[in-house]
Amino acid sequence: MPPSHPRPEDLAALGTALSTTAEHTATASEHLLDHMVTVGDHATQAAVDGLIDASADALREISVSARELTLGLAAAAPIASGSAHHDEGIRAPRVRQLR
Repeated sequence: MPPSHPRPEDLAALGTALSTTAEHTATASEHLLDHMVTVGDHATQAAVDGLIDASADALREISVSARELTLGLAAAAPIASGSAHHDEGIRAPRVRQLR
């Protein structure tokens, strides 16, 4: 059974992991779009383009959600610890412009 009150170090570790996940999924989305291929056949190309666009959109959504959760954890860390000095491990995510 999980503890009734989260430990600040657990929130810090989760915040760090979510922030890293946000950065990596945003980067993966950009790489996916940079490596689009041309297949020649119009119907096949439309299907490939649609799949790549949907995948990039899903990665962007994961990135945005992870950033929002990281910010929520950063705000909750002082409340959970009872002090504003226990949130050093949670870093706000870097904001990157998505395509």
